[in-house]
Amino acid sequence: MPSPATANRFDGRSVIGQSPVIQMRSGQRRLFQLVEQYRLLGFIARRQYGKTTTCANIALMKMMKHRDHTVIFGSAKLNLSREIVRKEAAVFEKAISAAMARLEEGKVQLADDKTGRSVSGLTHDDFADLFEHSRLEFRYYHTRSSYSRTKVVALRPDTVGETGDLMCDEVGRIGNWKDVWEAVEPIVASNPQFRILLLTTPPPDDAHYSFEQLAPPPGMQFPVSPSGNVYESVKGVTCLRVDAWDAYADGVALYDTKTAQPVTPEESRRRAFDKDAWDRNYGCLFITGGSAAVGLIKLMEAMERGERAGCVYAEDDLPTGWERLFDLSQGPIGIGGDPATTEGEKSNPFGIAVTQRIDGRYAAKLILSFKSKDPKKPKAILYELCTKLKPKAVAIDATSEVYWATEVREMLEGICQVILLKSSERLDFMGERVLYKTYLGQLLVNAIDEGQIDLPNDFNVKDDFRLVKKMKGGFDNTLDAATGRHGDLFDGTKNSLHALIEGTEEAKADAVQIGARVASISERAASAAPSRLTMLPPPDDGPSTPTLNS
Repeated sequence: MPSPATANRFDGRSVIGQSPVIQMRSGQRRLFQLVEQYRLLGFIARRQYGKTTTCANIALMKMMKHRDHTVIFGSAKLNLSREIVRKEAAVFEKAISAAMARLEEGKVQLADDKTGRSVSGLTHDDFADLFEHSRLEFRYYHTRSSYSRTKVVALRPDTVGETGDLMCDEVGRIGNWKDVWEAVEPIVASNPQFRILLLTTPPPDDAHYSFEQLAPPPGMQFPVSPSGNVYESVKGVTCLRVDAWDAYADGVALYDTKTAQPVTPEESRRRAFDKDAWDRNYGCLFITGGSAAVGLIKLMEAMERGERAGCVYAEDDLPTGWERLFDLSQGPIGIGGDPATTEGEKSNPFGIAVTQRIDGRYAAKLILSFKSKDPKKPKAILYELCTKLKPKAVAIDATSEVYWATEVREMLEGICQVILLKSSERLDFMGERVLYKTYLGQLLVNAIDEGQIDLPNDFNVKDDFRLVKKMKGGFDNTLDAATGRHGDLFDGTKNSLHALIEGTEEAKADAVQIGARVASISERAASAAPSRLTMLPPPDDGPSTPTLNS
């Protein structure tokens, strides 16, 4: 252990609280072998597998093997926030420190690339500052005057111009990756000794250039292997793939985000809020966008359950005797609305959904669709529903109908809480900035996939829900040219779930700013604990704020 006097300094000989010897995982050892065999190699690994640490050790190996050689470590994170950059610097610092501690003293040094001078006795802040400003240079001396080096740069077309080996970290998150690739490919092509290593998890956007570069052929199966699986991508790039199951077989655990207890990959995925994100980040799946967000079989199962539960679809007005659909003693009610907008010359139907939570599940007891040029009609329907049902909350999409939505909120003041939503705003979820449209859509998709919601058995519901597509990591509603439908019933239903999850038992109405901002819902959700962002509801006799289910 370092002494207190040196415990906060990076001297290449120790890592605080860590052994100087890096324990290599099976997949990392296999990557060491493959990186020598292939000029261009992809490494597709689950999150938190140790890609950056592996890069640092590969760089040291290359520097020791080749005199006067340059390795470029290009980090996508240098283009991101300062906090993320500092975390990446800490990982790289530990990896370099452990590598240096295994070598003869004086063989390896750190340098400031701007001045060309070697530096020693760096504090962690000094190291992070050099890393952050792309000035860090890691040298291995073959003689007093001859050394090989690793430089840390931001992955941009204008920063990767030097010749040598190139290791590109998180290429799937680089917005202009195709431009970067066009800049670096000729460099490596100029010398048969140069290598490129591309490290990433699959990108959320299937139009990203790394997707077509690194995606495996369709239908390829990957047996569980502690050292991962090697495949050739559709573009002919040899790739090593290590997913959550491979890593788990090698003793690399996953931990629940709430309890911090180890879980299997199957259980981790089951608890995940966004299954597509889990499949990308841990399952290492390249997911093609543009497909229907709601699977047909799961949707039909929800509709069959809804028929038995008495769920009803209606058009243009409340159906006769609609009050008999609801037994208020069974559980709270949430109402969602998606006001009609204009798509070209067609007016989208107005979608309203009235959903009740019964025995820990959801039942969309009433879904309404109607077209009306008179804004008073849907307002009157909402007023009637709220006065008779006393819902937990009403959630209305106010993205394009902010004035109408604000009037509804004022009308219902004192009756129930009204939540105004703006789909184009974002909230923080699982370390990413997510559009409300994506978050709310995922609530409903999860409920359908997990059999947690019953829907009216009507072809209009089926056709409307199937208009919603998964596109570039989010949701997009396609237009039905014949009916003008635009996923409005889906949107109304997802908003009704949000009303149940976010609503409070006491009715209140806050002031609403009309203009750029609609309401304070973004601030409330962004500051809420991650455990609130869950699909599965709590028992009806439990707390009003849901928690993650075990």
